[in-house]
Amino acid sequence: MCSAKTPHDLAHLQGNPEVREKVQVVDFDTLAIIDAVVTNVNEWGCCVTSEHVQELYKNIGIRLSGSRKLSKAHVTSVKGNDAAVVFSSSESSVSDKRREKRNDVKIPVTIADLEGITEITGVIVDAAKNGCRVKAEGLTAMPEEVLLTMNKFDKPVVAEFAWRNDRSAGLRLLWNRTLEETGSCESAVASEEPLPETEDA
Repeated sequence: MCSAKTPHDLAHLQGNPEVREKVQVVDFDTLAIIDAVVTNVNEWGCCVTSEHVQELYKNIGIRLSGSRKLSKAHVTSVKGNDAAVVFSSSESSVSDKRREKRNDVKIPVTIADLEGITEITGVIVDAAKNGCRVKAEGLTAMPEEVLLTMNKFDKPVVAEFAWRNDRSAGLRLLWNRTLEETGSCESAVASEEPLPETEDA
């Protein structure tokens, strides 16, 4: 199904789940750089372990010691000191070029399923035009697509999870989606107004 060419620089670790190798991980969204260890490497992804793994957002590059290039990957989940990542194909990495500047904020938010049956409350702690990070309890129990309700907006905003763990998550804001399209009775805001940069706690 895949081309014979391996899209990452860790092929020599495939098939040896116990082997650990030190790496540096660069986060393309926040520009954080952490030291980590990779294990469980296969054709599709690996496990990245570090006490600083919570600093990773979504789009990352993994650099082996002595290597002059990065293997592009996406963080799919974070638990404790471990992050599950999948390697990027060259096609998918082009679509993640945005690298937006994110703003530290403290915005109360209600996160609900599209039907409005289940909802939890939390706080948006950083935000950009097309995405945000939230802190809340119960995020792993929510569906992939949710509605974000904030005082600054007249109507909920449709969003999807980019990654999540028990207490925090990264969300992509789907400004072009409406509640009508999701099966609900009202239309959501379809503007491209970015989240506010600051808000009083």
